[in-house]
Amino acid sequence: MYLVGIDIAKYNHQCFIATTHGEVINEFSFDNNSDGFKLLLKHLSALDQSLEIKIGLEATGHYGNTLKQLLSANGYTFIEFNPYLAKQFFKSTTIRKTKTDKVDARLLSSMLASVDYKTLHTKYYHTNELKSLTRTRNSLIETRSNSLVQITNALDIVFPEFKAHFSNRLGLTALYILKKYKTPEKISKLTKNQFQTISNKFMGKFTYPKFLKLKDLAKNTIGIKSNSITTVMIIHIDLFHSINTNIEILENEIKKIMSLTNCKMITIPGISLMSAATILGEVNDFNNFSNPAKLIAFSGFDIAIYQSGESLSYGKLVKRGSSLLRKTIWNLVLGSIRLIPEITEYYHKKRAEGKHRNVIFSAISRKLLRIIYHLETNNVSYDKNKIR
Repeated sequence: MYLVGIDIAKYNHQCFIATTHGEVINEFSFDNNSDGFKLLLKHLSALDQSLEIKIGLEATGHYGNTLKQLLSANGYTFIEFNPYLAKQFFKSTTIRKTKTDKVDARLLSSMLASVDYKTLHTKYYHTNELKSLTRTRNSLIETRSNSLVQITNALDIVFPEFKAHFSNRLGLTALYILKKYKTPEKISKLTKNQFQTISNKFMGKFTYPKFLKLKDLAKNTIGIKSNSITTVMIIHIDLFHSINTNIEILENEIKKIMSLTNCKMITIPGISLMSAATILGEVNDFNNFSNPAKLIAFSGFDIAIYQSGESLSYGKLVKRGSSLLRKTIWNLVLGSIRLIPEITEYYHKKRAEGKHRNVIFSAISRKLLRIIYHLETNNVSYDKNKIR
């Protein structure tokens, strides 16, 4: 059996090939380009193909995507090591603080001999695409939220009465009025014809009494006139609309990719297509986890345990692994409490026992991960009669 460790970098990768008996077969570097990939395939094809070839990579974000696609396209399997686990393995092999690409490649090769080799076949490359799309979408959603905060901050200075008039929510109607008329002075002088334009644009959701009240608030506002703050507000409104457009583009791409999958978690009440896509993009392949406990650990929902002699205590959530996956699962908890009777009962039972809300949410998050793991690894749809 061959053990192939590849340390991935942005421009240049390091490869170390040995046998399970410790015989060094080859050690070389190759560039992250066509010539470099040809060199890697040349060395791999020179190995005895009758023997198993195990390839180990450290998960390094997007830098290894093209390499993984190359390996899969040429019939090779590989395993990705969690960077934290790889770091702990490296520490266990030496007390010296030596870290080079060559050393890392050697240690990845050694690590292959000590773990259960779960081969990863990228049958569809859509999981990597989903990861990129959903992470970008999440980033844009956070930026959009920040823009709304900046708009609110500006309004607190130039027109503090405005947001409360719209039930403390900056919807499309409110943003349209701000973008088009900008200042309280101009809003106070709006005509009936202008009201009709606004009302038609938003299908009558903006009523005439509300229009008259807004004009009165604008006329008597305690806000401060400031061209600079108004300019900043308009810029953030433009940014908000631009982000919305880009989020829609991303979601259309996500929907296309999800239509190619056989995702079962979307059959769980409360899990939207976008949440399912995010989870699938972060997890990649549920079969990489031999049991749901490992998926829970990957998501950062396992609890730290401290034991010394007769003393045993439990700490807080570990919170390692994918923060976006953890955030997505956490956001699904409220929906599951509302839509899944068994989880509803569990929530109220624990609340009656005096458990803190966050403790219960963490437990429900683990329940959801176990349900998702079961559905995806067994390729079955959600069945409310089988949930425990």
